[in-house]
Amino acid sequence: MAANGQTRLPFPGAIDVNGVVGFTLYAPNKQSVHLIGDFNDWQHDADPMKQIDDGLWTIDKNLPRGTFAYQFLIDGQLVICDPYARFVEEDPGDRPRKAVVKPKQDPYQWQHDGWPRPRFQDLLIYELHVADFTPQRDFREAVERLGYVSDLGMNAIELMPVFGIHENKGWGYTPTFLFAPNEDYGTPDELRWLIDEAHGKGLAVILDMVLAHTGQKHPFNQMYPYDESPWYGQTPGGGNEYGLPQLDYSKPATRAFVQDVLAYWLKDYHVDGFRFDYVKSIGVTPDGYGVPTLAWAARQVRPDAYVIGEHLPEDPGLMLMANMDGAWHIRFSYALKALLCQREVGGYRWNDFEHCVRALDPATEGYGERPTCMVNYLESHDEERVVWEVKQAGFDDDAARRKSALGATLLFTAVGEPMLYHGQTMGQDTPKNIDHNFIDWEGLGTAGGSGLRDHYKRLAGLRRERDALRSTNIAIDAVMSDQKSAVYHRWNDAGDEVVVVANFSPEDRRLAVPMPRQAKWREFFSGDEAELGGTVEIDVEHWAAKVFLKT
Repeated sequence: MAANGQTRLPFPGAIDVNGVVGFTLYAPNKQSVHLIGDFNDWQHDADPMKQIDDGLWTIDKNLPRGTFAYQFLIDGQLVICDPYARFVEEDPGDRPRKAVVKPKQDPYQWQHDGWPRPRFQDLLIYELHVADFTPQRDFREAVERLGYVSDLGMNAIELMPVFGIHENKGWGYTPTFLFAPNEDYGTPDELRWLIDEAHGKGLAVILDMVLAHTGQKHPFNQMYPYDESPWYGQTPGGGNEYGLPQLDYSKPATRAFVQDVLAYWLKDYHVDGFRFDYVKSIGVTPDGYGVPTLAWAARQVRPDAYVIGEHLPEDPGLMLMANMDGAWHIRFSYALKALLCQREVGGYRWNDFEHCVRALDPATEGYGERPTCMVNYLESHDEERVVWEVKQAGFDDDAARRKSALGATLLFTAVGEPMLYHGQTMGQDTPKNIDHNFIDWEGLGTAGGSGLRDHYKRLAGLRRERDALRSTNIAIDAVMSDQKSAVYHRWNDAGDEVVVVANFSPEDRRLAVPMPRQAKWREFFSGDEAELGGTVEIDVEHWAAKVFLKT
């Protein structure tokens, strides 16, 4: 039994120890399991596996250095790929997938394990999809593009699913092989190199992990009828909205599998943490398993692992109870887009200006105990892009870019961790596409694209430099609904203070701005300095913001 009462099963798969490869499969209530592969000419009866525990089948094979494909044959009829496959063959045609094992291979030599890892509350996250972020759609090309992310001033990348997917070649949210990198993107060592090089550039690596369900063709779904599965079943979170096989955390085999998945990526790939997809579907069992299992399992391996959950609609209480470091704060996106598009978005309305502004305050969002739990964003893979949405609302290119820049200013000065989506910093304006939606890198060559990039870069630098912006303190000092403007300030206990004045209206405004104290203040974008105190009149252009820093 594990420390928190979770039943622990031995780690299955193919484990190489100096050429002695132990092949293991968990398959309870089966009559026989045979190992078939290159090493025995795929003979069905050559290598019977022995059941050493209730449902645990194993065999050791002495293999030379090389590459070997293999499968499991269950009860003389069902051929499956190893659900713990570390790599799978690239083109099986109509045949079942084959797992690949490489005995006596030299281990990857990590170069940057000693890098200074940021605290969670200091993270600036850049979400990317390898196949859209890179023209060549692979890990090696992603390495070459890491410099763009680090030059922006971001310090973490969040990789959308990188494991094997074979039913839907899009984003990867119907996973089939959770231990194997997607062979379309590259080899396991090429992914390790990507992670290693990210660390070398000061970028933490967060994996988007799907553990609410699997794809239909997952080996687990082939081994048993659904209602007899050791892994699947109805969950407290309700039915799966996408009709996918649902992992049931009340079952010990599911909890063991989840622990194995997370331990593998933390240990073998040196990732820094996870963003857990669709935790609403997981829920919490009566005995406390489910969503809380995710953070527990990760921290059993690495106590400082970053743990972020996506529960839509938001459930701050559950995220805090499950001990998540962060939760996707989609209401931030809805509220800001309502102001930028000047219409209704996700229940937030342009005409209810104060309601939108209050989404900046953790006290109104349910995260009062841990405000930094909020991972704020304007764009993500699940949302339409700001520039595209603003243009759909009837505004031209120039207005869309101005509004995107205004949204960025609030994103980097609000409480919580800012997250960007690839392409956002250059004003990508393509609609959401779950297949492929390539980044238009040529946009950086335009005045609008490079100008917007520079704006984001300056804001990321500001966020990293000013301690007040990484604190949990915020006060919304003025909400001017008629003028569609607002003022808030941030501070820390050491005396650092930042005042933000935002004008969402289509008209230039002269605004009455309450300053928190008499002091010399420098406006961030212009560099102008002045002695200010009390309520002062500040001119702010339409769809723009000013940021005052106490010097």
